[in-house]
Amino acid sequence: MENSTYALVLTGEILPGHAEEAVWPALAAYFRMDLDKLRAQLVARAPLAIKQGDDLGKLQTLQAGIAAIGAEAEVCAPDERANLFVVLANTPRGPMPRVFVDDRVERGLWPTRLSVAEVGTSAWRPYTELSAPVAAAPAEPPAPAFDANALAARDTTRAHRPTSKADYGHNLAAVATPTAAAPQRLPAGAAIHAGFWRRLTATLVDGLLIGLVMGAVQVAVGIGAVGGIVSAGDAGAALSTMIGSMLLFFAFAFIGQWLYFALFESSAMQATPGKRALGLKVVDEVGARIGFGRATGRYFGKIVSGAIFYVGFLMAGFTERKQALHDLMASTLVVFREVQPGQPAPSVRPPMPWWAWLVNIVLLGLPVAAILFAIAMLPGALDSLNR
Repeated sequence: MENSTYALVLTGEILPGHAEEAVWPALAAYFRMDLDKLRAQLVARAPLAIKQGDDLGKLQTLQAGIAAIGAEAEVCAPDERANLFVVLANTPRGPMPRVFVDDRVERGLWPTRLSVAEVGTSAWRPYTELSAPVAAAPAEPPAPAFDANALAARDTTRAHRPTSKADYGHNLAAVATPTAAAPQRLPAGAAIHAGFWRRLTATLVDGLLIGLVMGAVQVAVGIGAVGGIVSAGDAGAALSTMIGSMLLFFAFAFIGQWLYFALFESSAMQATPGKRALGLKVVDEVGARIGFGRATGRYFGKIVSGAIFYVGFLMAGFTERKQALHDLMASTLVVFREVQPGQPAPSVRPPMPWWAWLVNIVLLGLPVAAILFAIAMLPGALDSLNR
């Protein structure tokens, strides 16, 4: 009967063209593991079966992701024999499927006097003393290690072709057992989360765009109000027209800003135009797109952030994952566009665009300069009044 169980073995080898100092940190991010834990639990014990199951395509997809990072992994079809621990370079490694060990020995990669121990025992002995695999019945052809589209167990130079959807959420805390963990919360990291100054630039750009639209609306409403006041028959009607125009403008400004942020941040863009210009987006705790409801909660949370003397906004500069108060309230994050749920986290922080610093200097510097100029001119103005 054809074997329908497959195992993914991390060999501990680095693929050609990749550097070890870059591969293991990237693999740790891919598995959502601490780097020291990855080295101690996986790399130091490799070759090691890190995942197994009957979904071959899923394992091949995970294998392809590992290969893209630069680490080698092999898919094999274990038989009914017990998995093995082996001693390589005086260090116990594994566990790994018996067929994987057989393949390495047959190709001369490992010696026949290799010390091995079956899982569940503490007896170490030479590989040659293990019982031979049971021969297949003469009437039936030997079952292939893989099906027609699978990767050959003995072909270490094969192409890594994904055959199903990406396998998100590779939590390998339970080594050598099948896992089906959901994507985990994004860790802290300068290459993941946008800092205070980028977020400030995005806010200023959005504020400038909103201000231009609000200015145009205010002019239109003002013109309509003036026409209504002129055509009013008495002072009471004129006052009602003026108050109605003001309320209309404030309602448009309130609803318009709410929809601006909530719709953009919950859209496929996941960002307002200001954030998109900075290469940022708003996501949930695991890096996924947020819905309109959460985006709405985040927007109204900004009222609280601003009400406490804008301390809520300043929190984005010193919290672990650069979250402002309204982010903490809505369980959202502002991350770089390259961050994807269940994918390796970026290791390089994008540089701040030169024009972003210019925006900060101009839009923040002008009000400060105006205030300082007014303070400097105040004594002269007072002297003129006293003369």
